[in-house]
Amino acid sequence: MYMKTIAIALQKGGTGKTVLSVSLAAALARQVPGRVLLVDCDPQGNSTEWTHPDELRAELATVLLGKCALRDAVAEAEFSGLCVLPTAGLDGELKVWDEGAGTRRPFAMWEIVKGAAAMGFKFCVLDLSPGFGAIERAALVSADEVITPIMPDPFGISGLEIFTQNLLGLRKDLDTEKSAYRRIIIKAVDNRIKQHGEIVAGMRDKAGEFRLYVFPVDQVFRRAETEHKSIYDTGTAKKETLDELNRLATEAGEG
Repeated sequence: MYMKTIAIALQKGGTGKTVLSVSLAAALARQVPGRVLLVDCDPQGNSTEWTHPDELRAELATVLLGKCALRDAVAEAEFSGLCVLPTAGLDGELKVWDEGAGTRRPFAMWEIVKGAAAMGFKFCVLDLSPGFGAIERAALVSADEVITPIMPDPFGISGLEIFTQNLLGLRKDLDTEKSAYRRIIIKAVDNRIKQHGEIVAGMRDKAGEFRLYVFPVDQVFRRAETEHKSIYDTGTAKKETLDELNRLATEAGEG
């Protein structure tokens, strides 16, 4: 069974990778309930904390270390329709794997992806940390597509340039075409701020074959995370936010 794997990545903190990962996974789960897997690849475990699975029997690192089968580690998220392969935060083993065994296994995440497809999942969303260590590299070469979120400031533009160079270098080193890279998210845009408008306009002019998705400033993300809900379940998301998220889920889901 074919499953599309999407990695959310950028080598810069504070750009909303977890926000995008959880929200995109929730949007896809509305299309195919129970057939979307969110994999928390960040040693901090933020997307696990947000989705708040009832029981953490095991975690991503446990599976990577061969101590547990993937099926036994997958848990149901607090909100319906979404499954999670969790990471237990700072008490977990992912950082240890990343600095040890992971350095010798560049395609380790491919086994996770194949296993998820065999379990019948249609989509797999990988939430990556801001680093570019073993787990991030393994996730990128296992994903069909990578999506980068940036903030509307000059640092966001420079972050894109660094990420693009890193991705091209990774592809060359491992002789692979993965991940495809064709979508950029501009997050927390406030049209009242002149610089935001200029950056969005400039990105549109230079986008080329890239597809841009512009999300407004919206407090719903913070509320959803605090309440362990999807943004759909809060009932407070802006229409522009939901429209753009639904467009992203539809277009990324199609190819």
